[in-house]
Amino acid sequence: MTDKKVPVKYKTESLLKSKGFAKYQQDFARVLLPDPEYTVEEAKEILDKFFEKKEGK
Repeated sequence: MTDKKVPVKYKTESLLKSKGFAKYQQDFARVLLPDPEYTVEEAKEILDKFFEKKEGK
């Protein structure tokens, strides 16, 4: 038996309302996160990739 932790997924809307996601433009974030649930790491990775491209332009 492996004792790996199962990543905790949160409702997308809950993530977007949290302090950790306040720096992202909410309208864009909702479009970029269409699934009902994500882990914090998954959501931040998706948003960071998009917003880094926009800032570098």
